[in-house]
Amino acid sequence: MTGTDAFPPGFERTVDFHGHLCLDIAMGYRVARAALTALGELGRDPAALVATVGNDTCAVDAVQSVTGCTFGKRNLVASLTGKPVYMWQHARTGEGVRAYVHYWDHFDADGNFRDTMRRYKDGKLGPAQAADFETRHGDLIRHILTAPEAELFRITPVSAPAPPKSGGFSARACSRCGEFAKEALLVDGLCAECASA
Repeated sequence: MTGTDAFPPGFERTVDFHGHLCLDIAMGYRVARAALTALGELGRDPAALVATVGNDTCAVDAVQSVTGCTFGKRNLVASLTGKPVYMWQHARTGEGVRAYVHYWDHFDADGNFRDTMRRYKDGKLGPAQAADFETRHGDLIRHILTAPEAELFRITPVSAPAPPKSGGFSARACSRCGEFAKEALLVDGLCAECASA
C-alpha cells in the first residue's frame, strides 16, 4: 500500500518481520516500544520477560519483533481474551506493565474504513478511490506512529504472579487418535481435536 521510507528504521524492521504494512503493526510497534521504556531496567533483558497478548492480530508480530518475546522462546503467551491488551512481566517476579489500546474503541465506528479496505484488497476500487485509500491508510499509520501515547493507549504497572512460560510440557497420547498432545490440554484423555469431534 504505502512505502516505509518515511518511517523510523526500527519500524521498517518490524514491517519486514511481519510481511506487510498495516495499522495494527504500527500500533503494536508503538505499544511495544512504550512498554520497554516503561519497564526500564526490567525491559533490558528479553530473556527475563514474558509477554501475554489478549488477541491474535498483526500487533503480536510487533510484540515479537520489538521485545524479543516469541512463541518459539516460550515467553509469549496468548490469553486470547479478544481485547487489545498486551502485558510484559518479569519471568520470576511478576512485576511489569499492561497496555490497553483504547484507540480502537471508537476507530471506524461506522465500518467505512474496514469496508473500503476490503474493497481495496479485493481490487474493487477504481484508481482514484484506491489512491485515496492508500493516502488515508498511510496518514493513519503516520498518526499512530507519532501521536501522543495517551491518545492511543494507556500503560499501567502490574504486580501479579508471573505467567508460566508456554511450550515446555509433558505429552501423552490421545486415547482416541493416538497422537501425543500437551497433557494439561487433554480432556478426559482426548486431544482437543478428538474432544470436539
